[in-house]
Amino acid sequence: MNFVEVASVNEIPAGETRHVEAKGIEIVLANVEGRIYAVSERCGHQNAPLSKGTLNENIITCPLHHAQFDVTTGKMISGMVELSLSGMDEAPQSVQEAMKAIGEMTSHIKTHDLQSFPVKVTGKRIFVAV
Repeated sequence: MNFVEVASVNEIPAGETRHVEAKGIEIVLANVEGRIYAVSERCGHQNAPLSKGTLNENIITCPLHHAQFDVTTGKMISGMVELSLSGMDEAPQSVQEAMKAIGEMTSHIKTHDLQSFPVKVTGKRIFVAV
C-alpha cells in the first residue's frame, strides 16, 4: 500500500466532502472538524456516489437511499431508508406500481460497510494509502 497525493487541504473545507481517485480507486474525502478521512466513494448499498450525499459531523448520508456511514471508520450506521416522494399518490397507477416494485426489490439488498483508507497530511497536501 503506497500513499498517493489526492488533494490539497484548502480544497475541502470543514464539514465538506470531495470525490477523488487514486490508482483507479474512487474515494470520498471528508473534513471532520479539520481532520481528513477517506472512505470508499460508492455506497455499500447500491453504489451511489457518497460525495453527492450530505456530511453531518462524522456521518455521511447516501443521496440515493439515505444509508448512513461513519467516515472515521467506514462502518455502516444505518441501512437504506424507504423514500416517499411527494405527489406520488397523484402519479399514474402504472408509475406507482413500478416504484413499489423497485422499492420491494431494493429493500432486500444488504448494505455493507465502506472501505476506510489511511490518510496522511503533509503541509497542505493530502495523501491516501491505496
